[in-house]
Amino acid sequence: MKNQKRIEIILLGDEEGIDRICQKYSLVHIPNILKNVYETPLLDDCFKKAIEKAKFDLVCYINSDIVLLSDFLSTINKIRFPEFLLTGRRYNLTINNELKFEKNWEEKLKRRVKKETKLYKFGALDYFVFPKKINFNLPAFAVGRTAWDNWLVYRARVMRVPVIDASYSITAIHQEHDYSHAKGLRNVWFGKEREYNWRLVGDRRKFFNIKDANWIVTKDGIKKASLNLIRSIEKFPTLHLRWGFIFEPMILLIKLFKFFSRKTH
Repeated sequence: MKNQKRIEIILLGDEEGIDRICQKYSLVHIPNILKNVYETPLLDDCFKKAIEKAKFDLVCYINSDIVLLSDFLSTINKIRFPEFLLTGRRYNLTINNELKFEKNWEEKLKRRVKKETKLYKFGALDYFVFPKKINFNLPAFAVGRTAWDNWLVYRARVMRVPVIDASYSITAIHQEHDYSHAKGLRNVWFGKEREYNWRLVGDRRKFFNIKDANWIVTKDGIKKASLNLIRSIEKFPTLHLRWGFIFEPMILLIKLFKFFSRKTH
């Protein structure tokens, strides 16, 4: 592979078959990850151990059900900021057969994406790229139980780290699957682990998403994201604790307007 020397893949966890896959493809394996009482891996330990092990200055967290194409690396190569957090929305796609990386496999997959699906919602973020020198002080979130990805965008903004939206540059394909590993989708969205993650966030106003990115990747390069005035007003108190109270009356009016707008439609 052209980029083989520039890429290091680290798999975390002790699920059956991971060690065999790592040996087969010469990947780095970190098996001993801290877990909660439900045997779900904890993200703070995942980040800590992967960053300690990583040999490159730039690292990427990515969920294992995501397929990336070559536009992932080409996008990252455009970034010139010394510090940043790059993320983006995904495409949901049903993939029933094993992917065969034959000639033109990317083009075929992209055609399916264009024909069968569209970008998923703003709050579901499955990958994050950042220099490993940044310490986000990630709490002990449970993997795959919501909230932590939205908190991380908030945390970067509070730290004045540029948040870059790569949704229209990176084709991140989420392979549709069931949630038997979590005892059902309801357990992910409404279970005790979800409640635990939400308590770690603490304040619902810290649920940021890709709308809160302040930079965006376009075909012409990295540009400042367009200002969403209402969104900026709503998030100002969370980002500026000292002066945020000034905007609270305006936020209340915005909430009332949204509430009555929903009632009339």
